[in-house]
Amino acid sequence: MNFGKYAVLQPITYNFKQEPELWWKFKPPTSGDELTMARFLNRGRLTLGEEGPSREVPPSWIEVAHKEISIIFAGTNITDDKDQPILADNASPEQVETMLRLMPHAMVMEIWDAIARHVPGWGNPMRPPDEDEVPNSESRETESEISL
Repeated sequence: MNFGKYAVLQPITYNFKQEPELWWKFKPPTSGDELTMARFLNRGRLTLGEEGPSREVPPSWIEVAHKEISIIFAGTNITDDKDQPILADNASPEQVETMLRLMPHAMVMEIWDAIARHVPGWGNPMRPPDEDEVPNSESRETESEISL
């Protein structure tokens, strides 16, 4: 299908900062992926307190991270102890989430940060900007310099 300027169709490959030879690919989300996330974010669940079931709560931020990463997963070259890929390129979101639970937290957060840099509305909303994204005081426009 050709959606013209409405879609980036190629997966994005992210190389990890501390291990640049390792990479993780994620595909741009489709409308169906957006729908899956909306349903996930809008579901309520009961918490179990000392006095039994209590109120409905939304998913935690770490659950959102795992869900987003798993939905748009497109591949990785990370291997296990036997030098076999930890995930197939066509792994299901459930398989990806299972693997994410076994990975170091910092690595998972790095993936979520990379998604935020490349996929509008997805990824870590609290991600600090990269150095090249932070404007320095010399390059900032003043209000009088901004033309409308």
